[in-house]
This record gives sequence, structure tokens and C-alpha cells, in this order.
Amino acid sequence: MGKNMSPSDIAKVLLSKNCVQLSTNPPFTYASGLKGPIYCDNRLLWSHVDARLKIIEAFKNICAQKSLEFDAFCGLATAGIPHASILAWELKKPLMYVRGSSKGHGKQNQVEGDVRPGMKVLLIEDLVNQGKSLGDAIISVKAVGLEPIGCLTIVDYETSGARAVLKEHDLALHSLTNFTSLVESAESEGILSANEVAQAKSWQANPKEWEILS
Repeated sequence: MGKNMSPSDIAKVLLSKNCVQLSTNPPFTYASGLKGPIYCDNRLLWSHVDARLKIIEAFKNICAQKSLEFDAFCGLATAGIPHASILAWELKKPLMYVRGSSKGHGKQNQVEGDVRPGMKVLLIEDLVNQGKSLGDAIISVKAVGLEPIGCLTIVDYETSGARAVLKEHDLALHSLTNFTSLVESAESEGILSANEVAQAKSWQANPKEWEILS
């Protein structure tokens, strides 16, 4: 395993690949339907071998340090699938993935792979915002008899909405970095201004009622 990387270290990896964007006019629209000023596009990491390797090593370190016991990786479509695929290959584990909705053709599966009831799966996501996609995935894998034992994610936005989803499903979330480390690192490196950081923190404190600061 490689050396441990702190949340700040991982945040700097994302920032170095221009993954973090701020926009208030117009704001971004998230999968939950809510709007906000910050967007972290971790898909950019796929194209950068150096960054991708650091993320995979960090995920592997968590698996080892937390002594996570599971039968297969299960990536959340679409952004979690590449990371789940690489992890499954390197750790010699079976791979599955869960769609946002069932296919409208073929076997109409929502969970793809050799699904066997009772298998313990470790979910892989790239970012947890309000937790809607994660909550839907948990329900979907349980519906086919799988047991989710936790979720690895690159970024945790540390929202109350996501905390509620995790509590509801009694699921542990293991993140490489978080909202706090992301915005603090961005400010210290001059990527975000003090006003932009304030906008982001204002949103994170109350996503449902967020308004652009004047």
C-alpha cells in the first residue's frame, strides 16, 4: 500500500486537476434537484493517470486500515464504476454495478453482475452530496438480496441530508476528503476567493434554503 494521504492532500489532488468549480449565476443543479454554487467534477480524474493512481491507493488503504470484509465491489452508475472496476481488478474481488433505474429492455436489471443473495458488497461512489443517489442505490442492492456494508467515496459534502440517509440505512461512509478540506484548500491556494468560500459554506449549511449572498 502507498503512504496515507490526508483529506487535505486528496483535496489538493482534485484542485490540481481543476475538478472544483464555483458558479452562482447560474448555480449548479444537483441530482437531488437542489441548486448550489459548488460543483466537484471527479470524472476529470479518469483522464489523469497520476491522480487516478493516488485515489485508488487511498481507497485501498481505507479497505486495509478499516479491515473491511465484503464479497464484491459495487459501483454506483456512472461515476463510481471506473473506480470500482480498478479496485476489483487490483484486489481480486468480484465486480457489480447499480444503475439509477432499471433497464427498459433485456432482463431489465438494475444491479448488474453475478448477483447472489447474501453477498456483502462495498459501494463505490465518487461524491456524496445530499445522499439521494446513495440512498436509492442502497435500496436497490437490498432489493436483490445483497448486503451493503459501507460506501467508499472520494468526496463527502458533509450535509445533514446525507447524514440522515446514512443513519436511516445504518451505513458507514468512508471518504477520502470532504467539503471542509476542499474549500479550505481551495482558499489557501488562491483558487477560491473569500467571497466564493463564503458562498459555498452558506450553501453547505442549509442547501434547501440557500440563497446567493450579496
